[in-house]
Amino acid sequence: MIRKKVTLAEIAEIAGVSRATVSLVVRNSPLVADHTRQKVERIMADLDYVRDIGAARLRNNSSRTIGVIVPNLVNAFFTEFLSGAEEVMGLDDRVVLLANSRDDTLRQDQILQRFRGHGVDGVILCPAQNTSPDLPDRMRRWGLHLVQSLREVGNDATDYAGADYVAGIGLAVRHLVQRGHRRIGFLSVMARTSAREERLTGFARALAETGAEDGGIVEAELSWEGAMCSARKVLDLPAAPTAILCFNDVLAAGLMAGLRQAGCQPGRDRAVVGLDDLPLAELTYPPLTSVAVQPATIGANAARLLARRLASPDAPILRDIVQPVLHIRESSGG
Repeated sequence: MIRKKVTLAEIAEIAGVSRATVSLVVRNSPLVADHTRQKVERIMADLDYVRDIGAARLRNNSSRTIGVIVPNLVNAFFTEFLSGAEEVMGLDDRVVLLANSRDDTLRQDQILQRFRGHGVDGVILCPAQNTSPDLPDRMRRWGLHLVQSLREVGNDATDYAGADYVAGIGLAVRHLVQRGHRRIGFLSVMARTSAREERLTGFARALAETGAEDGGIVEAELSWEGAMCSARKVLDLPAAPTAILCFNDVLAAGLMAGLRQAGCQPGRDRAVVGLDDLPLAELTYPPLTSVAVQPATIGANAARLLARRLASPDAPILRDIVQPVLHIRESSGG
């Protein structure tokens, strides 16, 4: 037998409060006293009350859903990023629809059209490589609010949440110089994105500031296997760098595996530094020196920016940038 849905009026009668008070509790309003909130929430739990989101959507002309599009779900960075975004949106009583663009603009466009069909209120987007700079304007014409994160297209076209990768690369280069390294190489990625450009800008700037030499740049596919296969190219660089800075921790871990296969011991024969400081960094051999950028915090910041934009569509554009922190481990040498 299907149980009849519990109504706000029934909860209000049992709790001895008005229906309006119960509605405020459901919407997490700060106007309700703590003892009243706790009493109402206890009764809702006892009665197995579930809020009718469909009805709320009709009343407020809002789906209470937002879309998140990332380029790579295999990378644990984006798992942490999503956890931060989902937690903030959960507090705002919103559901997150997640999609993986696989760094493909055609797939990204298809996902955006599906999101439009589902009536999402807004999107957090890490743009796929080769995304057109006019995408923010197109989404604005669709009436779809957008926050970009980690990568961006357009010139300050939308709210943005990310990390200061220029500063992060600077921390890594200065650390290596302090360890005595003068020739520093960079293991980058093939994808032409703003994230790649920021890191390369930080690399060039840090070399100029420290007087260290550019040991050469090698590009690899953004995968553990791609980085492992690039180890030979790194070892064959004409400048013979004694330290290698990597685009992220995935490339750093793959590179160290490839170096060991080539008979080169990371941390002893070549220093290696990553970027992101994922849990992976403490599980590699040797443990990886890495620059932490707190992906969960970036995801939470992106969600807060989107919630702000939904509440105030005409608010000024904001940028929320996390400052990096260097975590030193054995891979960068003694």
